[in-house]
Amino acid sequence: MRLNHIDLQVSDVSAARRFFEEHFGLRCIFQRREQLAILRDDAGLELGVSNLFDSPPPVYPPDFHIGFILEKESDVRDTYERLQRAGVTMKTVVSRGGPNVYFMCVGPDGIGIEVRAPADEDASDSARHP
Repeated sequence: MRLNHIDLQVSDVSAARRFFEEHFGLRCIFQRREQLAILRDDAGLELGVSNLFDSPPPVYPPDFHIGFILEKESDVRDTYERLQRAGVTMKTVVSRGGPNVYFMCVGPDGIGIEVRAPADEDASDSARHP
């Protein structure tokens, strides 16, 4: 079994839809008014953004986040620069953590978003052997 759907509550469905389309390349495959939008990525994951009952803005726990795993370190750095130029709020700078290079940014309604990839081998080797 494979996890292939998640739904995030948001205060503004259309704004959340645009954010994920513009910044992360997801494609909207369905939208019902301002209640629900379903977006899909190239791997088939479906991300719902919804506010079915006109709820107030959600409050996500501080460590809650979703993530995008990229192929290589340069992709992470390029994405960081592109999002920063677009005015997306950054939670962290590009950093090394374990075998990965990552950063965190802030999405709609304060949703934490992690973008990471395996660190380049030469860089991770030098981090282990100063």
